[in-house]
Amino acid sequence: MEDDDIEYDITFPSPGVGIDDSDEELDEYVIEGESKEPVVFLIGWAGCQPKHLAKYCKIYEKSCITIQYIPPTDVSYINPKLMTSLATKLLDLIKDFNLEANPIFFHIFSNNGSFMYTEITKVLTSPGNKYKNLQVKGVIIDSAPGKRRVLRAAWAFAIASGQRGFARYVAYIGMIFYLLFLRVCLYFRMFFQASGSANPHRVYEDIMEDKTRWPQLFIFSNADKIIPPSDIIEIAEYRKEEFGVLVETLRYEDSDHVAHFKDHPESYTVQCNAFLDTCLKLGSDIDCLEDVDQ
Repeated sequence: MEDDDIEYDITFPSPGVGIDDSDEELDEYVIEGESKEPVVFLIGWAGCQPKHLAKYCKIYEKSCITIQYIPPTDVSYINPKLMTSLATKLLDLIKDFNLEANPIFFHIFSNNGSFMYTEITKVLTSPGNKYKNLQVKGVIIDSAPGKRRVLRAAWAFAIASGQRGFARYVAYIGMIFYLLFLRVCLYFRMFFQASGSANPHRVYEDIMEDKTRWPQLFIFSNADKIIPPSDIIEIAEYRKEEFGVLVETLRYEDSDHVAHFKDHPESYTVQCNAFLDTCLKLGSDIDCLEDVDQ
């Protein structure tokens, strides 16, 4: 579907359908008893295709509404100031579909999805914003966030290009120079913009100091060649110790960047649904938003 410059897909619950109906163990984690279906925003990574993101809907298709969105990389890395506008358009979908009373979750992927998420949280915590009554309950962060490293980012883009063999390495070298050029251009552009403007190079710091306090589930792997597990462990511990955020982690040994669900579909599905269930049971017992007026 398309709505005023923003392309997204929305799916509604299909009771009785799941990733593997023969696996009775997964039924234990189907969210039940909710008067309003949870809404899960799936926000994709750089190079993600709609068909890739649609596979994650299987995790939630029994009992949740999913809104799938892939932030355009030309906006994320070339014209990031537009990210704030895209964030508000995504949040406006909640009102458009009359879902203001539904519990809301975010399931984001890699630094591209994280960049979109940081702009959403900035909107949600800004003084006087029109979304302050939204019922956000938690966020699942897959393969992110990672500190900005040109070489790793270039390799991620090379993989996303779909090239193989020698052509992939050519794309990798070319992307290194391209990202260095973009970084220089962006720094000059940011110099003339107001502080606090959307900046893809501050994703790690923005998530670390995020004003929201709803629970977080970090999913990552020791085998990730794009974002080292040490980055994610550091930020998970910081959020827990400094802000008292309820933080859960799911750590794999062998899956590659944003490939954890592909390699471990059952445990991934169980953990995501268990996390949603935990957040819903917490209800209003936790203060999810910092007082933005202080």
